[in-house]
Amino acid sequence: MFRILTIALASASLLAAGTPAVARGDRDRDQDNLRDAAAQGQVIPLNRLIADVKSRPPYSGMTYLGGPQFDAGRMIYALKFMDGSQVVIVYVDARSGRIVGRKP
Repeated sequence: MFRILTIALASASLLAAGTPAVARGDRDRDQDNLRDAAAQGQVIPLNRLIADVKSRPPYSGMTYLGGPQFDAGRMIYALKFMDGSQVVIVYVDARSGRIVGRKP
């Protein structure tokens, strides 16, 4: 019984250790695709998107937190801002620069 439990725990830890590498590979590929698309003018460069959102009220009065997330399937950036003590996530279309959502 102890042997089966040990094997199961070892297998689970090996599987868990491999997951970040796979996710990192996907994220690196997304970043490469995004960089190529920006170079070809298909998407707006991230630094310009951030500057544009920061210039619009109410985001101009908020602090940009950094660490943008990118959804390659939808071509949407999630940008994090601090509004007082609340984190606000702004969703921006990478192709048009249009704000497509906000949470909360």
